[in-house]
Amino acid sequence: MKKISTLLTVLLAALTIGATLPTTTASAAKHVTTPKSVRGTWVAKSKHFKLRLKMTKHTLTVTKYKKNGHIDKASSYTAYGNKKVRGLIGLSVSSHKSPKGYWIVGLNQSNDSYMIKKVKHNGKAALRNYYCTFNPKHPKEHKIRYYYRLNN
Repeated sequence: MKKISTLLTVLLAALTIGATLPTTTASAAKHVTTPKSVRGTWVAKSKHFKLRLKMTKHTLTVTKYKKNGHIDKASSYTAYGNKKVRGLIGLSVSSHKSPKGYWIVGLNQSNDSYMIKKVKHNGKAALRNYYCTFNPKHPKEHKIRYYYRLNN
């Protein structure tokens, strides 16, 4: 009888300790969120291209347009930070800003990422994108592109 009461006491103590420990779900730990400062819909245009970035808390949607104004479906995508697609989280966000204030936001396991920070440019809120040109003649050339907020 004494063995049963000792066993029940140990079992009750183990259950009490297990119930009081903090718990986190595996899915909550794997959510990727974009920084609040860069969320919204942003557009960069020139006479050669048009590119739209739409960032919500858990998504990055990149829409590239052809010269005729139609959407280039092959180059456009949506990366999710709160879902797994084929076992992977699609959205990748740097955990901290760089020393110059840039966030790296993009597609996980891909070269398609954007080094961006919110600035004022021409008196408007804008995202400054610092990017590599991938020019074979100048392999280390970098440029800056500005995305302006699209008013919805």
